[in-house]
Amino acid sequence: MNTSQSKGYSPTAKFLSVSDKEMKELIDYVLDQRKIRSNQIAMAGQIIEAAVDTVTFGIIKEILSYLDEKETLHEQFFERKIDRANTKLAINEIKSEILPIKTRIERMKNTNISFDERKIEVPVAFNSCQKILNEFENQDHSFYMHPLVSSPLLIAFSQLYTSVCTYGVELLPTYAELAESEKKRLKEVVEAYKVNTINERLKMVKVVEKIKVPYFDGNIKDSFSNLVKIESFKNIFDNLKNDAKKLNLHEVDIVKDGFGFNSKHSELHYWDRTFWGQKQNSEHNYEYPIVVRTAYEHYFDEVIDTIF
Repeated sequence: MNTSQSKGYSPTAKFLSVSDKEMKELIDYVLDQRKIRSNQIAMAGQIIEAAVDTVTFGIIKEILSYLDEKETLHEQFFERKIDRANTKLAINEIKSEILPIKTRIERMKNTNISFDERKIEVPVAFNSCQKILNEFENQDHSFYMHPLVSSPLLIAFSQLYTSVCTYGVELLPTYAELAESEKKRLKEVVEAYKVNTINERLKMVKVVEKIKVPYFDGNIKDSFSNLVKIESFKNIFDNLKNDAKKLNLHEVDIVKDGFGFNSKHSELHYWDRTFWGQKQNSEHNYEYPIVVRTAYEHYFDEVIDTIF
């Protein structure tokens, strides 16, 4: 049986279409946005401007590259048939709409043009963002049906739309009610993708067996070396008792999760629940699927926090 220990592995929010590196950059950007928006609008605009080029289009490029590939082993194994042609068409349509939105934001924050010219951009930017959000919200759309593919793009877009709402209200206060309504709708859509993504991800996880195994919390080599050096029988006995205290039972899940562990689907992995609980300073030794779920919940919740 080919197995591996879980000590060097921590479940993260992984997606089919975008690399872990890109997703880390995306969440770093999201967290930066949350800090910046609490300070000043002008700085937020500067970050958004750079992010549209480096983050949003980077995500689009990754997804399109993924859709150009043949059906992955994960799709074949779990019989998830992704309509690559329609999904690619939809991604390209959004790509063509995001660049004009970037231009609208630049004009909305440009103090070198007249205030009236800046205000003109507000309804146009809102209309474009509403159209994109409608596509994500449509339950019959390929985006909605394949959240492990499309969620990264939704997360990137959510930051863009939030910026449009911020600038829009600054320029046209009468848009405040619409902006709040749209941010609420955006939050609901992201929360729906959060649930769907987690459900899809957990379908890839199978707990084969739950066991308890002995675990020695010490160095066996050093303990044996110290033991043979002791001359007194009483000291030997005391030393054995001390070592026995270091022997504990660990709760372990034997799991199959090729996507999470970057392995074959049939490969078995030991998930040491006790060790993970100790590492997290938690009294609970959560099962592997719960830890995976929590990783995605934490990721999406950080995004949702930036919307309001």
